[in-house]
Amino acid sequence: MFNAFRDSQYVIYNEARNYFIQNYTQLINLENFISSKIHEIINNNIEQIVDDFNEASYLYPFWQNYPPEERGRLPIGDQYPWIEVAEHAIGDKLPRLLEGYFSIRDVGLPTGSDVRLVLTHPEIGNITNGFTETCWLFLDIKSVGPRDCYIKSSLLSNLPNGFLAIM
Repeated sequence: MFNAFRDSQYVIYNEARNYFIQNYTQLINLENFISSKIHEIINNNIEQIVDDFNEASYLYPFWQNYPPEERGRLPIGDQYPWIEVAEHAIGDKLPRLLEGYFSIRDVGLPTGSDVRLVLTHPEIGNITNGFTETCWLFLDIKSVGPRDCYIKSSLLSNLPNGFLAIM
């Protein structure tokens, strides 16, 4: 079962890779479309996102014991693990918000960014001249607290492309 589709997936991957190497402007246009749509959806729901993020301040006793030891610096005093707060307050909400515009499936990859989705939309087909109506979306959610230095926040060096920041 585990290897039943390995060869066919490899062929499909290489076909898509070769197609987009030859038509790289479609990838740029696709990234612009997806980024713009995410920006629009976040802007349309920013009050709800901010409220959920700020809600963590009422739940400090839960968050103060949450920071995984293997991730970043230990909090000092009443410092929150803000990176974790954002992953939960924004990362868990974003797929639900995107669902109003895209057809969404989970990717099923064991590691990677905080949000890993397969998006389907007819506009993707228009952008790719009918090659596909589907793309993968990888988002890594990062945030810093009031005493953190955002320049030193942990950013993955192997993110495929793009960086969306809300400040």
